[in-house]
Amino acid sequence: MGETLGEAIAFLEANYPDEVIRVTREVDPVFEVTGILAKLERQQQFPCVIFENVKGSSIPLVTNMHASFPRLAMAIGLPYDATPADFIHEYGRREANPLPPVEVESGPCQEVVLTGEDVDVTMLPILQYHELDAGRYITLAFDVMKEPDSGIRNAGIYRLQLKGRNRFGIQISETAHGHYILKKNKSRGLPTQMAAVIGGHPAMNIGNLSFTSIDTDEFSIAGSMLGKPVELVKCKTIDVEVPASSEIVLECEIHPTEMEEEAPFGEYPGTYGPMRVNPVVYVKAITMRKNALYQSSFVGHADNLLLSGVTRNSYIYHTCRIASAGVKAVYVPPCGRSRYICYIQMERSMIDGDAKNAAMAAFAADPFLKFVICVDDDVDISNDSDVMHAIATRVRADRDVFMITHSRGSPLDPASYDPAGGSHLVTKVGVDATRKSDYPAEIMVPGTDAIDLTRYFGDRFR
Repeated sequence: MGETLGEAIAFLEANYPDEVIRVTREVDPVFEVTGILAKLERQQQFPCVIFENVKGSSIPLVTNMHASFPRLAMAIGLPYDATPADFIHEYGRREANPLPPVEVESGPCQEVVLTGEDVDVTMLPILQYHELDAGRYITLAFDVMKEPDSGIRNAGIYRLQLKGRNRFGIQISETAHGHYILKKNKSRGLPTQMAAVIGGHPAMNIGNLSFTSIDTDEFSIAGSMLGKPVELVKCKTIDVEVPASSEIVLECEIHPTEMEEEAPFGEYPGTYGPMRVNPVVYVKAITMRKNALYQSSFVGHADNLLLSGVTRNSYIYHTCRIASAGVKAVYVPPCGRSRYICYIQMERSMIDGDAKNAAMAAFAADPFLKFVICVDDDVDISNDSDVMHAIATRVRADRDVFMITHSRGSPLDPASYDPAGGSHLVTKVGVDATRKSDYPAEIMVPGTDAIDLTRYFGDRFR
């Protein structure tokens, strides 16, 4: 799929043309774009949609790139028909072999440089997504900062509310590394330099969302996903490096004391994050390609949920394998907003108590998880119906379900103890839905797997 967003789109159009749709008629960035995407989603259609004529901007808008699992699989070199298990193992293999980035003198992301009075972010096709959103938001910028003592780069996605031609509001979750960096700078009375990087190859976006410590440069993981070291170029006005292949970069400073109301905003749980008093971001420069593409993520929908979900599986899997060698696979399904629910598939030969240990390891690995269900290896964990069947027939709730109250979760969780106040405290539930030693025999038909239906019905069920 190439090395840039443009090359990834060209690959799809050449090899999988049904995966990309271009819209040439003018569309309104306020609700019309997201209305189109929502209507497609209702029809279970998730193509990458490129809006070439967005009202008020001359820059094309790329949406829904990450809304399809096959596209995410191909981004890291897997075939179109790869399974979630294939993805987890390939992601884990690459994650374990990071490729440090390299710095270069110049790059396409700086073909156009705008500073001073020329800085006007309203030139970008920034969208308003949901009915009660406080305004228009940038939702797929990888915000790059540096840890002030170590100098290690950190990349994370933090929503940016448009406030003016050179000004945004920002929400950085208390659980994010960026929050730690911001607090450290604020305690010293210093602004936080931040580059908002827009428009990257999907493999780079996947790598940037890997679960790593604050001592890890996410661009080293992005390089391993991309298959080559990420080339970085130094920003023009701040001491931050960004991928040279990016489409658009906003060079910013987060003010150390200035705060304004930000949100409500429709977030990934499918509910609105409450209004908060958040830091103000000032844009010092805009750099971009000559024919730049602006990329958006439809928050609370497949484009946003899948991208975050697939990056969680690998870290959870490896942590659970430490707790129990019986763990075969894990899956964070879209039905749980790709964050709140995890299915763990386990070998039947495990010892008593292994399932609960694995569940507790999953909770430790990912604080956003609230429900972890452990099942036997005959259960397809990519199939919600299979998992529900195991819960319905293999769980004795008084001994197989456990709860952990007052646990750290997501501050955007609508089921937290105080959602209006942004509480991050939740109750977590572990479920052992594996067969127990006295479980009765289940019905089955011998030889089913070996039957070839084409011998009886032709190609109808191929």
